[in-house]
Amino acid sequence: MDPEVMFPDGYAANLRRGVNLSTLRVLGMKSHDYHIWIERLLLAMVRGFVPENVWLVLAELSYFFRQLCAKELSRTVIDDLERAAPLLLCRLEKIFPPGFFLPMQHLILHLSNEARMTGPVQFHWCYPIERCLKVLRKKCRNKARIEASIAEASVLEEVSNFTTTYYAENLPSIHNPPPRYNARENESNLSLF
Repeated sequence: MDPEVMFPDGYAANLRRGVNLSTLRVLGMKSHDYHIWIERLLLAMVRGFVPENVWLVLAELSYFFRQLCAKELSRTVIDDLERAAPLLLCRLEKIFPPGFFLPMQHLILHLSNEARMTGPVQFHWCYPIERCLKVLRKKCRNKARIEASIAEASVLEEVSNFTTTYYAENLPSIHNPPPRYNARENESNLSLF
């Protein structure tokens, strides 16, 4: 029986799609998937395969990001994160070789200060902007005139959405979507009274 990790709907992508067992790599992950990987999956994957002191440092890194990306942040938590970041980075430098440390790894020092200035992290993430740009790029058909092509596709989409409001209820459309799950399978005609 395969062990499965289940997340709430929409919380994480299907990470199984990107796994390549022949090369032992995971490809095609978005930046949010890497956060899920660090916060939730890394500890369970490496437990027992790395020494305990390495696992404890990775657990501290996971906890750091889980606290930083929480829905609510208090000033005391941010103070604790600011004190923990340099120590965490020093512990990571003791474990991993110098070639591992690019400027991106040193951003850990600045993340808690940024959270203090701007509030919870999810309000200034780039994920919604990345998703919007992906949708706009898909609409582009004429690469020579990108803006006009995107504008034309947006107008076409708006007109088609407007006309679907007049479709019959049995026709699936944007205003009358088919049920996502088999909702009608569990319905019963029995009455309790």
